[in-house]
Amino acid sequence: MLKVQWYPGHMTKAKRKLEEQIKTIDVVIELRDARIPKSSDNPEIKKIIGNKGHIIVLNKMDLSSNEATAKWLNYFEKKNIKALAIKGTDKKGVKKILPILDNMVNTIFSKRQNRGLLNRPLRCMVVGVSNVGKSSFINSLASKKMARTGNKPGVTKGNQWITVTDKVQLLDTPGILWPKFEHNSGFYLAVTGAVSDLVYDTVEATLLLIDMLGERRLLKGKYDFYNGNSHTFLKAFSKKRGLLNTGGIVDINKGAILFMKDYREGKIGHFPLEMPPGN
Repeated sequence: MLKVQWYPGHMTKAKRKLEEQIKTIDVVIELRDARIPKSSDNPEIKKIIGNKGHIIVLNKMDLSSNEATAKWLNYFEKKNIKALAIKGTDKKGVKKILPILDNMVNTIFSKRQNRGLLNRPLRCMVVGVSNVGKSSFINSLASKKMARTGNKPGVTKGNQWITVTDKVQLLDTPGILWPKFEHNSGFYLAVTGAVSDLVYDTVEATLLLIDMLGERRLLKGKYDFYNGNSHTFLKAFSKKRGLLNTGGIVDINKGAILFMKDYREGKIGHFPLEMPPGN
């Protein structure tokens, strides 16, 4: 499997800042990619959260399958973890989290009153790996554009507070990864866009993705020229997209980038790359 490592210096700084700010936070909203709920589970975030309130949000559910997402939500429910699935740009769907936050507000307000403390808005920290859609989630929840968005990892550089309601405030944070990926996590994070495309071999990653999708019979119906060979397929794909260099030589490097882009945007299909344990 493709070996990928990406832990730039700004992530170390971002992690330290999270560790400092967690003291003032009531609830941590952790976004994960619905296609890879396991690989987008940052072990560093687990350590930072401690015993704070915790909600897992499976974002980009429109790029996975309803069946897989339902199984993941059932998996979290059995572990007594609050979880929901959303499409980050769907304002109506994103607001499903508000009743959960309202319940937490009531519980926390009650505890503060018992301790003789004044009530204040619920402080929620939004965390997750790079490019998982934190800023789009916040913008949809706040019903206005407050946080910068983009389709590349690392768009959010600093931390900023956003008021959602008179009872809820969100802290947008930069995406952070962890120093060493295990098993297939690096590959999954790369193909879903959580890792910079500059730190791994795009052609190698694309060929592995093609092999994986081919084994699951997800390419045959979409591409009539798929014959089971990833190299032949990528070359044919690149040629059909008109990606030719001087002399008519097929440019599979550009083809790999374009195929990866199609996959990330759901143009190849909507399906998970990971299923919960036991499935």
